[in-house]
Amino acid sequence: MLVCAHCGHPSSITTGTILHGSKKDLGQWLQAIWWLCTTERETSAKNLQRFLHLTSYQTAWTWLQKLRMAMAAADTAPCRGLVELGCAPVLPAWEKPRQALVIAAVETIQSAGIPGRIRMSAIDNLTIETITAFLRSAVEPGSSLLAPDLPVFQQLDRYDLCLATAPPHHLSRADELIKEVEVWLNKVHRGGVTVKHLQLYLDEFCFRRNSALLADEEAVFNLLLQGVLANKPKPYRELVSNPPERRIP
Repeated sequence: MLVCAHCGHPSSITTGTILHGSKKDLGQWLQAIWWLCTTERETSAKNLQRFLHLTSYQTAWTWLQKLRMAMAAADTAPCRGLVELGCAPVLPAWEKPRQALVIAAVETIQSAGIPGRIRMSAIDNLTIETITAFLRSAVEPGSSLLAPDLPVFQQLDRYDLCLATAPPHHLSRADELIKEVEVWLNKVHRGGVTVKHLQLYLDEFCFRRNSALLADEEAVFNLLLQGVLANKPKPYRELVSNPPERRIP
């Protein structure tokens, strides 16, 4: 424990981070962060519990939720250039009837013709307000948008964006991405994701895709550490009952 030489107030190196107050060793947290950065698919709480030999599934689940919050804090750069938009319902658990609506943006690296950065958000309804709010946080002004052939997209306030409408029945990269997310949720987490926690899993999916553009695993690890240091601690009960709000109201 660190103690201020002037006021005598106790502190620690984890104060103000998601690690603060944890009863586990800091080394275990660093192992969990490295595991999360180097494991591509099977990033479930059960697998983290096995990896760290934790006695409590609840601890593993809480750690992963906190680290997903850190991913969102670390991965904030918007899409830019040529960006495709898509929106579709997602079933986080195939055996449960409740759907969520997800909007996505995918940039294209024009020199290579391949997908670049992605951004995704769970929304309540597809309206001009929700689309505009998403674009302001997810797409850099001056970008060119390829939007779905729906009236609501044609009514957008473009705010320095060049908007074009995709041909009818066009399956954009964003639509394909949303379908991929649904498959990932159900195969890795096997029906364990609820709609109210969906945004955290979308943040993880985006972080993983975007961090693949970095130089190596060490760069990914350092980026996630920035998110860890930027987040305040959140107790288990609050994570369960009050997960972080969706990025779009």
